[in-house]
Amino acid sequence: MFKPIPRYVLVGALCATLYNATMIVGDWAGLHYVVSTLIAFVLVVSLGYYLHCTFTFSERLSLRGLARYTAAMIVSLPLSVGGMFLLRDMAHLPMMVASPTLTVLLFGWNYLATHWAVVTRRLGRKAKALDEAAR
Repeated sequence: MFKPIPRYVLVGALCATLYNATMIVGDWAGLHYVVSTLIAFVLVVSLGYYLHCTFTFSERLSLRGLARYTAAMIVSLPLSVGGMFLLRDMAHLPMMVASPTLTVLLFGWNYLATHWAVVTRRLGRKAKALDEAAR
């Protein structure tokens, strides 16, 4: 589970850069952070799923995997919007501070959710192989 962390950090940094750029540019353009979050969601889920499958975890791309990854990232949407509410509306932080702060705060959750969405299938294959070998 921990071996792909360096690759996850590289892909995560790229996705975080895309997310933060979308949030900051959206703020600059006058978009509400909820709208920017939804735009960033589509961009980051598309790029993130592809890179996490092909580079981070070396898994096949599949519609089922994309659905699992999207579902895992949908769970993080309320965390992102809620975090923005706290950092922007309550703490009055500028977007250039709020967005990277939220990114750091959600790093661990995103790793666990990504691992679950992309790798669970491989873990199931390993467990099945171990069961068959034990017979």
